[in-house]
Amino acid sequence: MIRTLLGITRACLGVLPSAAPGEDRPLKALQGSGSSSFDKLNILSLLAQAGYAFQKGNAKRGALLLGAATIAPKSKEASYLVQGVVTLDSIRKRLS
Repeated sequence: MIRTLLGITRACLGVLPSAAPGEDRPLKALQGSGSSSFDKLNILSLLAQAGYAFQKGNAKRGALLLGAATIAPKSKEASYLVQGVVTLDSIRKRLS
């Protein structure tokens, strides 16, 4: 299941417009039309979780969370789904 989600995440990486080098506001993607403070906080939280996962040596979890943060501005439902699956997988590992 994780491999499937990783494949979906890789396929969706091209969804966000990339910031041009030297652009004054690198977080411009977070300020899209209709973007609320909650959405921005969710993206920053996903990025922080991904960084923590990479720091702890859990590359798969980090990549999935980074992918969820990447697709969050365009597809909130998909990012919530990825975040939920990663959390459920973490809970499953702790209980077994």
